[in-house]
Amino acid sequence: MISALLFICCISQAQSTFNYKAKKLLGTFSVLHYKPIEQNETTSGEIIDLFIDNLDGKGMFLTQADINRLSKNKNGLFKSIESGSEEYVTNASQTYQKALTSFDSILSILSKKTFNFNDNDTIYFLPISTKTFYSPDLKYHAKRIERFVKSRSYDRVCNNDDYQKLTEKEFNARAQEFSKTVIENLNKTVKDQSQNIYGAIETNLLNAIALRHDPHSNYLNENQSQEFSKQLSSKVESFGLYFDNDDDGNIIISYIEPGGAAWQSNEINEGDIFVSVKMGVVLIPAEGNSVEDIQDKLDKTAENKISLTIKKPNGSFKTVKLIKQKVASTENSVKGYVLKNNGEKVGYISLPSFYTSDFEEKDALGCANDVAKEIVKLQSDSINGLIIDLRNNGGGSMGEAMNLAGIFVDEGPLFILKEKNRKPYSAKDMNRGSLFKKPLVLLINETSASASELLSNIVKDYNLGLVVGQVSYGKGTAQSVIPLDTNVLKSKTASVMNKDYIKITNSKFYRLNCSTHQGKGVMPDVILPSSPGYSIYKESFEKFYLESDTVSKKVVYTPNPPINVIKIKSNSAERINTLPEFKRYIQSADSLSKSLNTTQKVAIKFNDYKKYKSATTTMFTSFENASELKNTKLECHNNTFDQKLTQVNEQTKEFNDRILQSIREDIFINETFNIITDLINQQKNK
Repeated sequence: MISALLFICCISQAQSTFNYKAKKLLGTFSVLHYKPIEQNETTSGEIIDLFIDNLDGKGMFLTQADINRLSKNKNGLFKSIESGSEEYVTNASQTYQKALTSFDSILSILSKKTFNFNDNDTIYFLPISTKTFYSPDLKYHAKRIERFVKSRSYDRVCNNDDYQKLTEKEFNARAQEFSKTVIENLNKTVKDQSQNIYGAIETNLLNAIALRHDPHSNYLNENQSQEFSKQLSSKVESFGLYFDNDDDGNIIISYIEPGGAAWQSNEINEGDIFVSVKMGVVLIPAEGNSVEDIQDKLDKTAENKISLTIKKPNGSFKTVKLIKQKVASTENSVKGYVLKNNGEKVGYISLPSFYTSDFEEKDALGCANDVAKEIVKLQSDSINGLIIDLRNNGGGSMGEAMNLAGIFVDEGPLFILKEKNRKPYSAKDMNRGSLFKKPLVLLINETSASASELLSNIVKDYNLGLVVGQVSYGKGTAQSVIPLDTNVLKSKTASVMNKDYIKITNSKFYRLNCSTHQGKGVMPDVILPSSPGYSIYKESFEKFYLESDTVSKKVVYTPNPPINVIKIKSNSAERINTLPEFKRYIQSADSLSKSLNTTQKVAIKFNDYKKYKSATTTMFTSFENASELKNTKLECHNNTFDQKLTQVNEQTKEFNDRILQSIREDIFINETFNIITDLINQQKNK
């Protein structure tokens, strides 16, 4: 009885909080969001669908019966919020708690079971874009969870290098042992969810309201805000990366510290899924470990070297070796390298994100200042052109993108900004003069977004150089992070609710010709072969994205003379079509893409599963190897200024040598070097 009363009391308190926050959120969005939603029955239903997807997007806990209960009266959310009714959150909390209790009961039964790895159980590996399937009843759900545990246990065995040498008996014995860890991990997840079930319902529902406005608006609860601040202020010796859980329960890379080991590797990106980490001889997998466990073990390990295995958004796996180091600040986060071949010398800078000043450090400067410093160093090495690598750069500070553009633009408008209920206006480069006037190439890919696209369009509008790579993501909107209760902006004591924040889309940006890449992406001047699996990671594939449009604005600016790109494109296409290395890459990419978009049915048996895993590993390894140009003639060196710094100790030298090798062997950097060489020669012959 006491527990039941406590349950009802907690629900009442949580929902009272929800209604208050929901009204604040909707009020703020109606005033500040670029295109506020209409609060009607249709939109209400769409919010509930988003809420369900965020709550359990893989169908791990909820059955179809639970979905039916959560979807009941889903068109009445706004009326419920307005009236102060607690009915929906009460029902959602009770439904989710019952689902977790049922899931816990299934785990309890499985924990006492000796699994039969010789029956006819199969598992389906579905294409990334497949719609979530929910179990039709509890019996089916219990069997589904059992298959999941068995499959994950087999995966754990296959994560060890010696799995091919194991006999069937040894393989299954290990899987049986690993099943305990998998179940323990699931138990931990259920326990964590159950401890704060009301918070989970509230956070997901408020976030769904934000996401219905557009895919880049969010609600951030107090814990999420604190974690964000903690990551930004970290200055301890580390491997330079932080973790979080995504909506599907995966452990993902949530933040990469500028200048840290992960940043400098140029192989790890925010959003990558954590698979395992090897510290010395100890392998620590995702299964059986929480975000906190992984972070704590990484931060406290006495090992200075680790091997981190991650899964990329396109499904490919990658193992990256990192060396722990201390980063005192974001200064020198950007590194400039010199590329040489056939007598040509070109600068290369990789920029994984547009980071800005550290709010804890007075007068700290961001990435534009760091890039400017590197350009000065590179010019001392007499480079004839510059490549800036923006692949996988999801954006960041628009101000830093503007400052970076100012390095190349003499003076004038950079882009057009349109805010809600305001006429479009030009954002200008306030600093007269340019630091670099030689041939410039920006290298982008499908996940280059936002500030990366902003800079790319400025380069195109002013004919400053060429944009090379694949069509980018297509995000042409800007967001601000503000307190949920906007009165806090005026008074810090305005409300007890001032620890929650919202990220809100309040503007769109456009090219100087009044068009936008929003929903379309930036079209490169020279297109390179695409990477498999990234086609669905586009703004236009997101639910409720803001559609592309144009603005009317007269803009006066003075671009450089147009670049004759026809011959440069022709030369690049010929190299790509004739080089065996690119042919191998395209074949490997096509094979991987076909696999990622095909449902794979695999029996959870020794021979079948091992065969599938071996074939998958071979396919991903083949693709990764195809991205590396082993017989390249391209040289990569540190700039003269940094050469002595890279020889401080053996570990620093080893890490630096690995970075130089990865740049030198990158098939796309090699082709980009050829493209900028053609551009340099073209401008010499004018």
